[in-house]
Amino acid sequence: MTRERPTSSKRVALFRQRRRADGRILVSTDLPGDLIAAVDQMKVERGVASRTPIIEEALRFYIEQQQRA
Repeated sequence: MTRERPTSSKRVALFRQRRRADGRILVSTDLPGDLIAAVDQMKVERGVASRTPIIEEALRFYIEQQQRA
């Protein structure tokens, strides 16, 4: 008995469903190229696989600073 692999779109949908169950929400936005270049450089320096942890940390830092102001 062979098991069929889900289509790419089905795998993405299942991944996003698991992320939502973990309390994560996908956010999509346009950013200037210079910011992305800086994030990508930090990604390489830290050895992380994606931009997500860099952007999440920056956003948390910004919000914390604003709340203290």
